[in-house]
Amino acid sequence: MKFRSRRSLTVGGFCVGLAGGCLVGLASYFGGPIEQIGALGIIISSVMGLQFSQLQQATQDDEQLKQVLEVAGLHRELLLQSDLFSVHIRIARALNSLAQSDNATLRNHAVASLSDLHAKISEMSEGKLIFENTETWRTVYERLLRKPEVSFYRSISWFRNAAYWQDLPGKKSLQLNCELAEDRLLIHRTVIAPESLWPKGKNLPLPPLLEWIEEQHIHGIWIRLVREEDIRSEPALIVDLGIYGETAVGTQLVDENGQTSRFELDFREDERKAAEAIWDRLNLFATSYAELLDRDR
Repeated sequence: MKFRSRRSLTVGGFCVGLAGGCLVGLASYFGGPIEQIGALGIIISSVMGLQFSQLQQATQDDEQLKQVLEVAGLHRELLLQSDLFSVHIRIARALNSLAQSDNATLRNHAVASLSDLHAKISEMSEGKLIFENTETWRTVYERLLRKPEVSFYRSISWFRNAAYWQDLPGKKSLQLNCELAEDRLLIHRTVIAPESLWPKGKNLPLPPLLEWIEEQHIHGIWIRLVREEDIRSEPALIVDLGIYGETAVGTQLVDENGQTSRFELDFREDERKAAEAIWDRLNLFATSYAELLDRDR
């Protein structure tokens, strides 16, 4: 399938312009006002006709381009995203090279790996990023917090046991939170504490939770606390999540050793609003750390 050349239309435009110039010049030299107006009308009609022809040609080219994209399984939006389209081209070329191999083992492994890749891409196309048994999610977490459009970060931290956020990746994330809070980011964090770390009858939680909270408090992070036992009747509130401005919501699952077993980042607006509803409901049960300090004094 070939696209029609617009060269003929360009030549036509030049000819119309040349002829129009000559016609107006002759009318101005030999004719009066009526002849000049008539010549100008001819020029306007010719230009309008040429523009109409160009519009028809552009419509035909657009339809041909649409047919080519449909055959290739592409959408016009992909062509406008240079970064995604570049990746698409590289993958297509690699698949073309792979198709020339007659090694069955290689091809079978490639098909299985590409199926896993397709599943990941499908998740991302739905607005989700999922990390399993890895701390690499913290890289995306940091990028989100550093985005200029994210000026407000709300976090629900379910402190299941004393190991939570105590490893090296967790400490680095806490340091990042403190730095950003002192710089420009407004951070509100609600901590869900188990009885083992915040016994009833105690105004303040026990170490290491107390030190973890105090470090954030002195750097300007707003902390609230709620006892896990107090919201046991509302299990939907016992979560570990972060709301990154109006951009995304992240949910985290942690194992008994305090390590991340799953982190899911969702960019869909309805999921963010659902997380905001949990945030608002949970804070009906929470008490600010500043108030707890006053009680302890």
